[in-house]
Formats: sequence, structure tokens, C-alpha cells
Amino acid sequence: MSDLLLLAGVALCLLSVVLAVVQLLQTQPPRAAILALLGGIVLLFAGAWMDPEPFSPADIPAALDTVTGGAPAS
Repeated sequence: MSDLLLLAGVALCLLSVVLAVVQLLQTQPPRAAILALLGGIVLLFAGAWMDPEPFSPADIPAALDTVTGGAPAS
């Protein structure tokens, strides 16, 4: 479950960057981008709270392998 939360949090944070660029190009305040960023951060913290081991950047590909059914990285 923590792998799903980690990947969803990363996806929302990346989506917030795209939303911010689009909304700023349209000369609108980036409200949706801020909400997506906050949601991503909340999901990252929820995933960190559920997993007793600390997260590192190397955990993202391992979580993707686990979620997609690949061999879990050790």
C-alpha cells in the first residue's frame, strides 16, 4: 500500500508542475497546481507513515516494479 501512495504522490507532484506552467501561460493563478502539489505531498507523507523504513529516491523505481508486477528490487 505504501508503494501505491508513493507513486501517486510523485505523480501528483509532477502533474502540479505541468498544471502550473499551463495556468501561468493562460495568465491564471495556479490554484489547481497548488492543490495537486499539496495532495501529492500528503500522499507522500501517508506512504512514509505506513512504511517503517525511510524512503529514498531509489525506492521510486522499486515501487514501480512492485506495483506493475515486476520483480521487487532488493
